[in-house]
Amino acid sequence: MRLCIPALAALLFLSGCGWFSHTPAPGRPAPGQGTVVDTVRSQIGVPYAYGGDAPDKGFDCSGLVKWAYSLHGVVLPRRAADQAAAGFHVSKGKLRPGDLVFFNTSRKKTSLHVGVFSGRNAFIHSPSSGGRVREDKLFAPYWKNTFYTARRIID
Repeated sequence: MRLCIPALAALLFLSGCGWFSHTPAPGRPAPGQGTVVDTVRSQIGVPYAYGGDAPDKGFDCSGLVKWAYSLHGVVLPRRAADQAAAGFHVSKGKLRPGDLVFFNTSRKKTSLHVGVFSGRNAFIHSPSSGGRVREDKLFAPYWKNTFYTARRIID
């Protein structure tokens, strides 16, 4: 019985941290309800995971975008570079919530970073190893300097 108690405590701790599942904050719509931005926002705090494409596994940048849009009936490619060819181009000055924003963080067109524009000059993304899904300012120096393009998926 003693061995079960520490395992149960660890399970309860991890589930409370959002490792096994992540529930939205009170008053926010469940994933797939509301807008794409609501769905992405509901995942703030979920850990980054290379190749991750679900709340229980964690997300990488393109996995988060693909997962969120799929809950709204839109099928997107898995890779950020392929997502950058979906929908149609939109200029930075005409961004609307839900548009995809892309960044060239490695100087290679085939290795792009993607997030979802959330409005108020911000975007939500799964940043990198050791990070969590978060909202950042689009015009912060790093993101401003690496901005590549934006695409509108849902008009």
